[in-house]
Amino acid sequence: MSPVLYVCGLDDGGPWFHPCRRLVRAMDAAGIAYERRVFDRNRPFGLFTTGRRPELRAMTGQEKLPVLQLDDGEWVVGSAAILKWVAQAPPAHARS
Repeated sequence: MSPVLYVCGLDDGGPWFHPCRRLVRAMDAAGIAYERRVFDRNRPFGLFTTGRRPELRAMTGQEKLPVLQLDDGEWVVGSAAILKWVAQAPPAHARS
């Protein structure tokens, strides 16, 4: 099973500085096999999300994207934490 990266609609083709896009590029550059799921296209910059992503809150305890679900069900929340995980990703996550 591969990790699942939940992103907004700006994961591909959005501004270069957007966290979702930066994470997709970082994971691709690191050669990590993962599944990408667009969670909420309607709020691409995370503005005014309080109370509007109850499913995400139920899964992760918060409502901001991006988040990464690891194979063991653990969640890595926020772009800085995910980038740190990418830098330390075990070889088991490399694409074959």
